[in-house]
Amino acid sequence: MALSGTVAGITAGGTTITAVGTATFSLNTPAIEVTPIGSTTQSYIAGALGCTGSLDIFYDQTSGGHTTLDGYATARSFNTWVLTLASGQTITGSAMITGYEITAQAQGVTRASVSLQFDSTITIA
Repeated sequence: MALSGTVAGITAGGTTITAVGTATFSLNTPAIEVTPIGSTTQSYIAGALGCTGSLDIFYDQTSGGHTTLDGYATARSFNTWVLTLASGQTITGSAMITGYEITAQAQGVTRASVSLQFDSTITIA
């Protein structure tokens, strides 16, 4: 299940992350096959709920939030992330940065792509 809407704000460990172009949080539940041998129809149970996320930001190292991301990317630690949509809906969970790519162009805008892996229950309120 992917959730969508207009981003109103994102915080990581209590620090506001500015200049977010897009944010994606995806909830995933794998189907685990439990078909008995000899059965003519497949049977499944729900696996463990998981969540991944990504951010694409207009990167500016002078931004306090962006230097916080720099630190989280190298610390390999979990922090509380909160995505707030313009509707007021929030998505909250504990995640670590699993991918962090900064792309700079000559005379262009510098961007960063952030990949997140959540390790606990996601709250959607």
